[in-house]
Amino acid sequence: MKDIRRSHARATAYALIGALLLGFPAAAEQRVTPARVPFVEGLTTVRAVSERRGDYETLRVIDAITAESYRITASGEVPSDDGRGMMEVSVVRTVRAADQRGARRMRTWFHTGDALQYTGTVPGFSAAVVTDLRNTGAAEITFLDVGAMFGMSVVRRELSGTISRVKGGTTSLPMLVNGRRTQLPVIHAQGRLSDGADSVPFEFHVLDVPQNPIVVRSRGAGASSNLVRIEYPEPKTAVGSLERTLATNRSTDVYGIYFSFASAVIRPQSARVLQEIAATLAAHPDWTLRIDGHTDGVGGEAANLDLSRRRAAAVKDALVKQHGIAAGRLATGGLGESRPKAGNDTAEGRALNRRVELTRP
Repeated sequence: MKDIRRSHARATAYALIGALLLGFPAAAEQRVTPARVPFVEGLTTVRAVSERRGDYETLRVIDAITAESYRITASGEVPSDDGRGMMEVSVVRTVRAADQRGARRMRTWFHTGDALQYTGTVPGFSAAVVTDLRNTGAAEITFLDVGAMFGMSVVRRELSGTISRVKGGTTSLPMLVNGRRTQLPVIHAQGRLSDGADSVPFEFHVLDVPQNPIVVRSRGAGASSNLVRIEYPEPKTAVGSLERTLATNRSTDVYGIYFSFASAVIRPQSARVLQEIAATLAAHPDWTLRIDGHTDGVGGEAANLDLSRRRAAAVKDALVKQHGIAAGRLATGGLGESRPKAGNDTAEGRALNRRVELTRP
């Protein structure tokens, strides 16, 4: 993990790259459809994190999968320990396929100088833990409580014990998947984990799919992390794909374009979706698009309106300069916080409101 902002070089830099993620309640007027999330290259999860330093969001991208392992790149703008604002961090981790199948030790936090791989651990749950919860209603796990000392990460505690499936608990959660409201099958589990001296309560909602055991919600040991949305590559002919939606409805909300905090700077993880927009325009040379930015309700109304317009302009600039789309085919605008999809009083709602809208005039 590299601290991009050198002024914060002395701050402790962590990125949460485990599948510790958060859902949100579905709006009553919107239809929620079931979904399965595939374990594929390009699978991107956006999560809201709350811990002692404050609240923030992180991105996790699975950018390589082989028979032996898979690689995660996680990044985010996180609060610095010295209280001097936000710093951007990025960390890469490799997880062995054998650990993803059977490890019971969770290591979800990593320091800037940590190793690429920690054998015998998994950044969330393994298939074996989910299978135990499905078949017996209980599973043995160990949570590694990691901290920092002298610029290095150290395991402060190893908290072990049994988590049990909650009888009559939640079996599905609504989620924003590729910009669509969907319903994810989950297992709700909780229990107390102990190091022999302290006993700490934990609670999890994990995707009920052993092949892709994403932890959808997690709470314990002074932190919580909750899924905001999921993105993954889809065939352009798939129902709900960008091209098909624009062809049918002439308008679509795009959530796979990521910006730096309170900024119009497009983050590198947006490349796949920008390429998809460019490919769609290349396949339909008669189409033009209007690009509108939308923000959440944090900050002043005038500032949000300006930010939404600058973000839309940044998308156009990327499509023109990086993908060769003629500038005359793209118009831009911004609506600020004026058309929310959800309330702005939760991290989930704010994430739903931050989006780019594409419209064929």
